[in-house]
Order: sequence, then C-alpha cells, then structure tokens
Amino acid sequence: MLIGCAVTQPINEADRKRISSVTVSDQVTKPSEIYYMGPGGATGFMFGAVGALVSAPILGNIQAEFQQHVINSGISIEKIVLEEISAAIRQSGKFPLSEKKEAGSAVIKVSVVKYGFSIPTGFSSKLVPILAVRCEMTDASGKMIWSAQEHTRPLGNPVEPVAPEVLRDDPKVIEIAWRAAAKFIAAKMVGQY
Repeated sequence: MLIGCAVTQPINEADRKRISSVTVSDQVTKPSEIYYMGPGGATGFMFGAVGALVSAPILGNIQAEFQQHVINSGISIEKIVLEEISAAIRQSGKFPLSEKKEAGSAVIKVSVVKYGFSIPTGFSSKLVPILAVRCEMTDASGKMIWSAQEHTRPLGNPVEPVAPEVLRDDPKVIEIAWRAAAKFIAAKMVGQY
C-alpha cells in the first residue's frame, strides 16, 4: 500500500514569469522492481510477522513472474507516463511548452516512483493499477522551481479493478490500466502548477 500524501513545491510568481520555455525530458526513471500484491497476498500479513515471513517467498515469486510478464509483453511504464504527462502539460496551456530545449529553458524531469498492481482490499480477487509519479522542473541553472508528486492507492483507485487472469491473458489490459492511472495523476499534477 502506498502511504503518504501528495508532495508539491509550488512555483512562485517570479519564476513563472521568468520561464520563457519548458521542455519535458524524455529520460524517465523507474524503480527496478514492480510492485505486486495479488489476491490472497494480504492473508499472510493478517497473522503478523510470522505470517509475513511465511508468505514473503511466495509473494516474491509472483512479483518476479509478473514483472517478467510485463517485460515480455513490451509494456513500458516510462513511455506511458511520459506520454500522459506530456499530453496533460500540452492540453493545460499553463506551460510555455517547447518540443526542443532552447537556451535558458526550464526542464521537467519525470520519475516513476512506484508502479504495479494491487488488490484494493485484503479479500479482493481483482487488481487495480498502482502508480506514483514525481515531476520536477528546474530552471537553466539547475535550481528546482516546481515539483509535484501524486499517486493512486489501492482503496479508492480511479481505475476499475480487473481479474489477474485478464492481465495474464491480455497484456494490453495492463497498459490500458496504467495509462488510465497515469492520465488521472497527470491531470492532478498539472492542476497544481
């Protein structure tokens, strides 16, 4: 489960007026491991530390298998998030967006902080996309002038839950779920600029 709340460093009015162009870096970072908490995965945790120790190896295997499934399917969370953040920035009209970096332009770097799938509740048999994204805008000198971080949570997720078998049998559903989560997150972050 993702814990914590959204983190934002608002841009001040002087920096906003000073920025004449903004580019979005195409270099998106992500964690090395995908997050996965599938059906029955929370059961071991109901029995405290011993239950967690017993279920940890099983969950690790399932997580590794799911990550390999995503890799084999050619799904890129970095590409999905970059496309949705860029689209939200473009559609907002709030940023003086430029496709090419110009002298003195600000740069927005996008990071995927966490990504994967989770059951929304301890006894659910379906999964929702988990996604946490951070955007940081730096000016030409490298000073951070704006940042925002948002995430989806298992409970109250904006994307409809789907059965694990569907994700296994149709990898396109994984991409659709992550794209819906990324679109939701991007709109929230751009709204904070």
